Amino acid sequence: MKKRILVVALLGVALGIARLPAAWAAEEEHEHTEGKMKIPDTAAGIWSEVKEHEEQLGKIITDKKLDKVHEVAFEIRDMVNALPDKSKDLAADKLAKVKTNTKFIADLADRLDKSGDANDQAGTEANFKKLQGILKTIEAQYAPEMLKSAEKKE
Repeated sequence: MKKRILVVALLGVALGIARLPAAWAAEEEHEHTEGKMKIPDTAAGIWSEVKEHEEQLGKIITDKKLDKVHEVAFEIRDMVNALPDKSKDLAADKLAKVKTNTKFIADLADRLDKSGDANDQAGTEANFKKLQGILKTIEAQYAPEMLKSAEKKE
C-alpha cells in the first residue's frame, strides 16, 4: 500500500515537472512588453500613446485578429499604470480616481487577453467597450490642456 502511494506521488511529481516547460512557454507568450515599450515622460505623452493603442486595439478586434489582442491590451495597461506617477499636478481626488481606475484597466486587459485567446469575438468586443469607458473616465480627470500640451519623447 505504501509503495503504491509512493509510486502515485512520484508519478504526480514527474507529470508536474514535465508540464512546467509548457506552462512557462504559455506564460512567456502572454508576458507584457514592459521592458520593450518606452513609456513617455509626461502624462500627456502617455495619454497620446494610450489613445493610439486604443485605436490599434479597436482595429485588431474589428479585423478579428484576436490572437494579437493581449499584446496591445497589456501595453495600454502598462501605460495607464504609469499615469499616476506622471500626474503630480492633478488634484488629490482626481489622482485617486486615476489610481482606482488603473486597477480596472489591468483587470480588463486580463479579460481581453482571455477572451482573445478563446477567440471569443463578442466577449472581446464587450471587454473593449468597457475598457473604452474606463479610459474616458480617466481622461475626464484631466483638464484638456494637461493631456494636449506635452510632446511625446522618444
